[in-house]
Amino acid sequence: MKIAILGTRGIPNAYGGIEEFAEHLSLELVKQGFNITVYQSSDHPFKGNNFQGVRLSRHLNPEKYLGPAGQFIYDLLCILDSRKQNFDIILQVGYTSSSIWSWLLPKRKSIIVTIMDLRFGKSQLQMELLV
Repeated sequence: MKIAILGTRGIPNAYGGIEEFAEHLSLELVKQGFNITVYQSSDHPFKGNNFQGVRLSRHLNPEKYLGPAGQFIYDLLCILDSRKQNFDIILQVGYTSSSIWSWLLPKRKSIIVTIMDLRFGKSQLQMELLV
């Protein structure tokens, strides 16, 4: 089964909670035999194409030139690329800037959206399955 993880800056974790979640989840799924691709920002410090069996799909993130608006472009490029792939499941872990592009996600695929909610210093995870 081919699974994509979108909405992160990439792995290995160099940023925070969403990336830590993506790293742990992707590594565990690879151990169980799944084919995992994590979408990765072009400015991520790790430059390899593979991290411990997880395929990394690097895409331009113009955030350092455009500020926060650059994140919208990065998410758009990742979603457009995911349309060309044959993923069985797409896990969208970031939702703020990618939400305006959700109508571009591939049709007839299982799309999972996670919402990371930090309250009182503890991370709570909610998952919603959209079919």
